[in-house]
Amino acid sequence: MNAPVQTDAEAQSLNLERTRLHDFEEFWRDHYHWLKDKGYQLRSRYHPDWTPSWKGRKRKSYTLRIYEDHHVPLHPLLMDATRIRDHKIVMLRRADPESISDELKIGPIFSSESTISDTRNHCVPTYETLEVDPPDPVEGRNLIVVMPCLVRWEILLEEFTSVGEVIDFCGQLFEGLQFMHSLNVAHNDAKDTNIMMDSYPAFKHPPHPLSPDMKRDWSGSSKPRSRTLHPVKYYWIDYDMSVQYESNSSPLLPPGYGGDQSVPEFLRNELCNPFKVDVYCVGNVIRNNFLVGDPFTVPRANLEFLNGLISDMTHDDPLKRPTMDVVVSRFAELCKNLYWWQLRSRAPPKNEHPLLRLLLTPTHWVKQATFILLRIPAVPDYTKRK
Repeated sequence: MNAPVQTDAEAQSLNLERTRLHDFEEFWRDHYHWLKDKGYQLRSRYHPDWTPSWKGRKRKSYTLRIYEDHHVPLHPLLMDATRIRDHKIVMLRRADPESISDELKIGPIFSSESTISDTRNHCVPTYETLEVDPPDPVEGRNLIVVMPCLVRWEILLEEFTSVGEVIDFCGQLFEGLQFMHSLNVAHNDAKDTNIMMDSYPAFKHPPHPLSPDMKRDWSGSSKPRSRTLHPVKYYWIDYDMSVQYESNSSPLLPPGYGGDQSVPEFLRNELCNPFKVDVYCVGNVIRNNFLVGDPFTVPRANLEFLNGLISDMTHDDPLKRPTMDVVVSRFAELCKNLYWWQLRSRAPPKNEHPLLRLLLTPTHWVKQATFILLRIPAVPDYTKRK
């Protein structure tokens, strides 16, 4: 779908708007030097003495998007920064007050010494928590959580070039929820927009957090690389609705929470087991993005072996859905029974034009033959990357 054409008047209005900081940006400007003292460098837009880099330059308004400091965050609580000691890009998140969510209690569970080394842990870690003094006088927030800077998993959606790459994606999602459930934590919002990935293997040059098609330093385009050659780690994010329950408890929640409103229990307006809802939601992510599709996504070929498992995960009766332990076990068995050529086969959109398929398939297999000669696994494994 083509982006709407922006008129010159609209561009001029946006330009005028971007010469001033939004209200939520002022917090970051006001803490620019404090954060630098803590070891985190914000972008030039948030320096207290910032002047728009395009000021005084004779350019048409609609071209101003080429300036890095013309762009603003999409989320008022998030801000990217550079960790000064190693130049690593991180994400700073102003935490919700405890009255809104339990995210400050949930996040550290996945970043403790005992959990961080678990290979099933696909929960975005917390590097550290900074305490702001004085706290926000209006909202009372006084904590900033430092996390890795991730990118949306579907930014490379067209680059799922093989069945093996899809298997890697599904497997990491499954074991990530299995890990959470093993700690009696229900995610409670396991939708596709809460899945991210590590950008460092996926891009030769780190992408800009606000515009992943550009390099971080805004010096040019940032092009994605092969998931097979450069395996990525996928993460579950957003613990705003997550809850850790007592061991062996059978919690029941009112319906309607979270972003996926297609949950059968929600439609029937009945109390829900949050762990069973998690199973449905992650199954629905796979179903909508790969097997059946939705209004925005075309299903993919050569993934029929997943149909039975995903059908059970999204069963109308929550009692008939498998636990995540069973999901992980069944998934591993399914993959074990696939032939090497199935793992290395393309996973193209089902509506791909036959002529295009005829042109792309030979090239794909030449590339796969090279991977075989170089002993590169058909299913990427981020734990073994160099």
